[in-house]
Amino acid sequence: KLSISIVGPVFTQSSHAKVVRIVRTMVRKAAEAAKLFIDFANETGSPYHCVGACSKLLRASGFEELQDGSRWKLKKGGRYFVTKGGADVMAFVVGDKFNATAESGFSMLGAHTDSPCLRLRPNSKVSSAGMLQVGVQTYGGGLWHTWFDRPLGFAGKVIVQAPGGMAEQLVRVTKPIMIIPNLAIHLQSADERKAFAVNTESHIQPILCSKLFDDEAAKEKGREEEPKHGNDIFSRHHAALLEMLAKEIDCKPEEILDADLCLMDAQPSNLVGLYEEFISSPRIDNLLSTWGAIQGICDFASTEGAVASAQDICVVVSFDHEEVGSQSFTGAEGDTLPTWLRRILAGLDVPSDIAPEVYSRSFLVSADCAHGVHPNYAAKHQAEHRPDFHKGIVIKTNANQRYATTPLTAALFREVCKRADVPVQEFVVRNDSPCGTTIGPIISSKLGIRTIDVGSPQWAMHSCRETCASSDALHMVNLGKAFFTHFRDIDNATAKL
Repeated sequence: KLSISIVGPVFTQSSHAKVVRIVRTMVRKAAEAAKLFIDFANETGSPYHCVGACSKLLRASGFEELQDGSRWKLKKGGRYFVTKGGADVMAFVVGDKFNATAESGFSMLGAHTDSPCLRLRPNSKVSSAGMLQVGVQTYGGGLWHTWFDRPLGFAGKVIVQAPGGMAEQLVRVTKPIMIIPNLAIHLQSADERKAFAVNTESHIQPILCSKLFDDEAAKEKGREEEPKHGNDIFSRHHAALLEMLAKEIDCKPEEILDADLCLMDAQPSNLVGLYEEFISSPRIDNLLSTWGAIQGICDFASTEGAVASAQDICVVVSFDHEEVGSQSFTGAEGDTLPTWLRRILAGLDVPSDIAPEVYSRSFLVSADCAHGVHPNYAAKHQAEHRPDFHKGIVIKTNANQRYATTPLTAALFREVCKRADVPVQEFVVRNDSPCGTTIGPIISSKLGIRTIDVGSPQWAMHSCRETCASSDALHMVNLGKAFFTHFRDIDNATAKL
């Protein structure tokens, strides 16, 4: 018999063939999951579009939409979702066996909908050297040099004058209408070339068009001369930009009252690498976690018998403004999640004095992308904690509580992953390196619930375009489904201090 050694054990020829089939199946499923994520990412470009794409998935899976401003009447076995400000989304499934006074709790997966980007200023009308430019603000801690020389589109929402009042409309322009060109090497000193120091006020104002071409377009359209002062919309934004926006949302330029627009890489997300094993996409941090969590709860709810046997209220929630501290109307630091959880319990006729018991049995998986080891900068990682692509979900730990992971939450999480064959690895920053943070410590401290911080490894976090492994899209979905399926049994069987 032919014997082949694979990581230790000896296999016969027939068992080797079985292993090959399993591997091929995993590769196929990973590719399918990666393409689903790419389709999702290609519908986004702003927190509002992220929530819109999530809502689309949830409706397709039979989730009932609740209104944040209406009373909720819920039932066991129900699947629901709610949004806030168009930038937050929460989906939840009430297990048929939920019992607030017994062993039930909230099993939650949390993420965020925003990413570092350039956002339109209230007065964006800028011109220089015969070029019409768009004034932008930096949002979050971006790697701003990566935005140079990229064709840029934008996405966001526009407030328009409507019959009887005002209305918010989503807008997404994938056409490459702006660019931020680099300065030629010949016009830089040796020190400037070496440093490549970006002045975020003067160096990253995108170019929309030339004044020459815009003047010709204005003549053809019979456009009136734009006002230079005042608070009129044409005094704040270039008419060319307003005309394009109006065409996209089917209104008149003068009906546009305001806008929140996020610039984005106009190139669609795609698979890269010789074996198409990597995903190249804008906003992987943190679209991948949000999509994986939403897809995971959809798969869980669609699995026969899963909801009928579930004891917990299974929750996925994703917030805006994580990249800027979470202190906002739609940020995790606000009262949105505590209020929503109270409303869920009230909708199930659970007395308010029982809520602390439910919280004591609850658990949050805070999912936010992790730093995969970079082959060109491997020394930047702590030697024993170097997350690799294709090797699974990363548990993030920090003794200074930048992450909310504890030994118990890590052990519970590993067991969940073990039951679903989801690989796990560890991450700790070097002692001489700063450490980021997530919504994990925020929600854990606000609600007093056990929490773990995890994420998929990626390269170039906060770049205009980031990279992750195609297999990790599948790992994120499998994690979500496994967490909602197995956590309660594992937790109930654990003796705690």
